[in-house]
Amino acid sequence: MVVMFAVLLVPLLLMVGLAVDVGYWYNHASDIQKAADAAALAGVVWLPDAAKAQSYALEAAKRNGYEDGVNSVTITVTRVSGSSRQLRVAISDPSVGSFLFSHLGGRNIGITRSAVAEYVLPVPLGSPNNTFGNDPSTPASTWPNLWGNIHGPGTDTTNGDAFATQCRGSHNCGGISNTSYRPGGYLYAIDVPAGVTNMDVQVYDANLAARSAETVETGDTKYTSTGTITTNWTFYNQDSTALDPNDNPTAASAGICSSGAGSWSLLENASDATYKNKWVSLCKVSGTVTAGRYMLRVATAGTGAGANRYAIRVLSSSSAQARLSGYGDMSIYNNVNAGNATFYLAEVDPAFKGQTFEINMYDPGEVSKFADGSGGDGTIQVISPSGSVAPTCAGTTPSPLSSFGSSATLSPCAFQTASAGTARYNGYWVTLDVPIPANYTCTLGSIPGCWWKIKYVINGQANDTTTWSAAVLGNPVHLIDG
Repeated sequence: MVVMFAVLLVPLLLMVGLAVDVGYWYNHASDIQKAADAAALAGVVWLPDAAKAQSYALEAAKRNGYEDGVNSVTITVTRVSGSSRQLRVAISDPSVGSFLFSHLGGRNIGITRSAVAEYVLPVPLGSPNNTFGNDPSTPASTWPNLWGNIHGPGTDTTNGDAFATQCRGSHNCGGISNTSYRPGGYLYAIDVPAGVTNMDVQVYDANLAARSAETVETGDTKYTSTGTITTNWTFYNQDSTALDPNDNPTAASAGICSSGAGSWSLLENASDATYKNKWVSLCKVSGTVTAGRYMLRVATAGTGAGANRYAIRVLSSSSAQARLSGYGDMSIYNNVNAGNATFYLAEVDPAFKGQTFEINMYDPGEVSKFADGSGGDGTIQVISPSGSVAPTCAGTTPSPLSSFGSSATLSPCAFQTASAGTARYNGYWVTLDVPIPANYTCTLGSIPGCWWKIKYVINGQANDTTTWSAAVLGNPVHLIDG
């Protein structure tokens, strides 16, 4: 028995030793993978600045125990071919030792692990081309049936603007009772591809010029005579941090405007002769325009209660055109007299098939009765890129007058927003979670392409301001297979 034990002890010890070595190699490979993951995630947010992406990726790898050129470790950081938003990091350690294997004549082994990270920008909102809102210089039949909108700070948020208003429950509240208020207003992204020349950023009806009624022209209005509203427009140059729209230098500070101030501060009704019912250039960029994402911000200041409605367009002399869209969220105004009105909501990449597309709308679909007392009904439908109503979605809302309760599965994805002139969601959010089919396919960047739409079915007069946001659920910065 003792002899047999002695004979078996040696192979048992070898097996134990090899098991320890394999476990060590596995743990080492796991450490390298974690370092590669961390490096890719740290670097990708700096694209398209490849040098900065590499610097931050290498620093993250170092913090996780791996430094390029130290102990024979090599780290490569490369942008994935064909994508401006994906980064690959590979870490190689060619000299991973062992506890037993090396004593049996084995050599150090090499371990390489890689990771690919990408970032996803907010889905474009409201426009698939170089205009946002109606363009009165074109036939009305071609309009998207919306105006851009921003309310004055003294406006009651239940009038439909979720973020630019300080008050909830009354106008001119004298404080901040709307907890969602933000002074920064709304942002628009201007995506400029290579080859654009002589870009001209223009705004239609840029100042608040109150009309006789919200059904007239753009529908600019003052809700009370108390206080004033100043509308501030600021155009920003492109920069290397696409995920952060708040660090772009202003066009004025960058000196890119060959004409136009690049910013305006417009007191209500003070500049009607210049801006009312007119397209006016905010900034012209002459010659070849640097490709990238430019930003445009509109915000209001003052204590007045009112609404400024407008349109934006970006012209150029080249066949290549910029694309203009709402960034993150948007406030829009529809003034439609009965019938149907359809507008572009958001572009959803086919890469998101099988995931959930979330639509949030604040104070949607108010419809008043006709003069004879009839009508006053409204319905919203979510239209997929195929042109049909989305077959199903999950709806939730805190509104006590909701047509579907606090939550429900809507099949198809549509719901009543107004009944006999009674608004069902006045001052409330509605959320629709739309499943993106597993076989979802479309052509990104084309029209209608991958654009989802909202269709209003209206029996009455719709003078409706609604704040919209849309996103594909998930982390915007994440690892992918690659």
